[in-house]
Amino acid sequence: MGPSKSSVATPSPNVQFESPGVTHERILRVLGITQRPLKSGELANALGLFSNEANGAVKWLTDQGYITRMGKADAQRAAMAEWSLADKGRMWVKGQGALVSRAS
Repeated sequence: MGPSKSSVATPSPNVQFESPGVTHERILRVLGITQRPLKSGELANALGLFSNEANGAVKWLTDQGYITRMGKADAQRAAMAEWSLADKGRMWVKGQGALVSRAS
């Protein structure tokens, strides 16, 4: 006889995974190879995403400390926001071999 429903482990709705998903990884890699902050629209275009898809992924990456917003955080300029790798994101991208170092 198989396990009953009550004995099967199910993830709690409050469980948060800290590993980037596929879209998150793609954003981190693009930021790692461009060597400059990118605007929200540039990220969406580079990855072939709709702006709402990019915005959701950027929010998660920001909340998890992988990327940071450059400049002022004002709702009217959200589309013009520039994103850059934070230390955590830089370490992740470097570990993936996708970090291009800036020439001195």
